[in-house]
Amino acid sequence: MVKREWYRDRYNSKKTWEVVKMVGGYYLRQYVDGQQVNTGLRTTKAFIASIGIFEFERIV
Repeated sequence: MVKREWYRDRYNSKKTWEVVKMVGGYYLRQYVDGQQVNTGLRTTKAFIASIGIFEFERIV
């Protein structure tokens, strides 16, 4: 099952982060003005927490 969460960057209101939780791990994608900036990064929950994404405002 795939769970997607969106977070608004507190330092740049045009930037949003998409955190996708999959069975094997997490994917992190960055969007600026609604357009994806990079291909995405397969990572861990600890790394995402270390850069502070989970502390940003969550978008519903």
